Amino acid sequence: MNRWLAFMTVLTMMLAGCVTEETVTGDEEPSVVETAPTATMFPSWSADDHNNLSHANDEFSNLSYMAYFSAPWCAHCESTIDAYDLVIPEGRIAVFSMEAREEYANMSEWQNRTEVNLNRTLTRPFMLHPELAKSVDVKSIPHAVFVNEQGYVYHVEIGKETNLTYIQSMWDLTASARFNTTTGWSPSPPEAAA
Repeated sequence: MNRWLAFMTVLTMMLAGCVTEETVTGDEEPSVVETAPTATMFPSWSADDHNNLSHANDEFSNLSYMAYFSAPWCAHCESTIDAYDLVIPEGRIAVFSMEAREEYANMSEWQNRTEVNLNRTLTRPFMLHPELAKSVDVKSIPHAVFVNEQGYVYHVEIGKETNLTYIQSMWDLTASARFNTTTGWSPSPPEAAA
């Protein structure tokens, strides 16, 4: 019985994996499937701000910037816009209201109330753009999108953020980030983005 079991074990090992005859010609390249690195382009947009001045994504051609989404009724969002405003360079934040209801459509009122509550002047454009908010899938606020100079979304920060050191770090990474369709991001985005 032991010899029979040993014979069957050896036979099984010799035949393992050999179920069909395979012809190898040597001409064939091994099949390797590679996926190209991906990045999301921030959508094109245009809007009028609280001073009735027109703005568009073209203003940021070859410049990194932040698209900040909030709403006039969001009181806890004010400390976040305050922190971003203190760190992000002048002319590099576009503030968008994601709120579509008419009673919140006055961007001048929102901008003025925010300045009063923060006790300082804000020179960032406040714009009504619920369609843009939908297109970038804004579901909760505050919602900050860090866009690199190529127009790609490098990082998305959702929720209250007041850590100036962290914001500066994210801004510095975004400002230096480049996307290559062959090699991907350099430097790599934080795990929440991509």
